[in-house]
Amino acid sequence: MAKIQLSEGGFSLIPEGTHTFKVTKVDDSKYEDFGKLEVTLQTASGATHIERFGLTKQTGEVNEGALKAWSYFARTCLNNYEADEIDTQDIVGCYITATVKHEEFESNKEKGKMLKSARLNDYAVAVGFGSGKSEEAEEEVSDDDLDDFLGED
Repeated sequence: MAKIQLSEGGFSLIPEGTHTFKVTKVDDSKYEDFGKLEVTLQTASGATHIERFGLTKQTGEVNEGALKAWSYFARTCLNNYEADEIDTQDIVGCYITATVKHEEFESNKEKGKMLKSARLNDYAVAVGFGSGKSEEAEEEVSDDDLDDFLGED
């Protein structure tokens, strides 16, 4: 029987402040049936955040607020504010800067228990993690760092 040391870590929210994120995945598997999208974002340090968009209401009607939020998010990721339509996978690999704010809310499952979530606001276009717009200065990657990594002069 083997003993395995368990990690100290667990779930933690991305700290409040302005961060640069890379879109690593868009799960649109629930879009056709339920109008839901999940966008996985990652910081330079590897912390992840999932941004969820519910584009239709339970009644089947379009959720205008969520559609506007998704549209602005996608256009900002692509740096194309004239786009009328995109494939959801087009934003994978794009970078975006956003302000993270924590919100407290009461649990639906346990009355009186307060939970925290992270909400992204103030989206802005970013060009990689070294865009200079992130407070993660110690984790930013410069063009020189990328050149060294790629073996370029």
